[in-house]
Amino acid sequence: MYEGYWKLKEKPFENTPDPRFFYHSPGHEEALMRLYYVIKERKGAGLLTGEYGSGKTVLTRLITKEFSADNKHRIALIVNPSLSPEDFLKEIIFQIEGRECDGSKLKILHTINDILYKNMEEGKEVVIIVDEAQVISNIDMFEELRLLLNFQLNNRFLLTLILVGQPELREKINKLPQLRQRMAISFHLNVLSPEETIGYIE
Repeated sequence: MYEGYWKLKEKPFENTPDPRFFYHSPGHEEALMRLYYVIKERKGAGLLTGEYGSGKTVLTRLITKEFSADNKHRIALIVNPSLSPEDFLKEIIFQIEGRECDGSKLKILHTINDILYKNMEEGKEVVIIVDEAQVISNIDMFEELRLLLNFQLNNRFLLTLILVGQPELREKINKLPQLRQRMAISFHLNVLSPEETIGYIE
């Protein structure tokens, strides 16, 4: 109804992470550039936090869209990380390869290893983005994330891990020094200032 009154092409400010409506505030640009750096330079892992509604999920969708389109990256976007460690690994395999993987934990890890080497040989990079990572409550799950970063050669990681979540995620990571030290970048996305809010609406 209000689209016609305001002569809008479609509804604005919908509660969905549509990357077409990404707002390039200084903070969002900084977050985007840091995540680009981690992925393009194969730095291993990055952490992005921010309050609810600050635009974190839109950022993940924008990155997924852009890097998937270049045919050089294989993206696994995990939006429900409250899985068991084994199911989490199976979901990565499914998203990267489009196939199920059953069997022992060792077989699953061997499959991931094969996938990573295969993509490296084909000149493709694997990126795993975990959104809403603050909901992870199992310490074993964080350990599984850390161990993923052990897939590496002498001079490079075989995958890039991006953890995205609300501020409490940073608190959880800080309690896990072995995982925290693997984070090449750590950035907190602040809410928009009044001036930025005006620019966003316009």
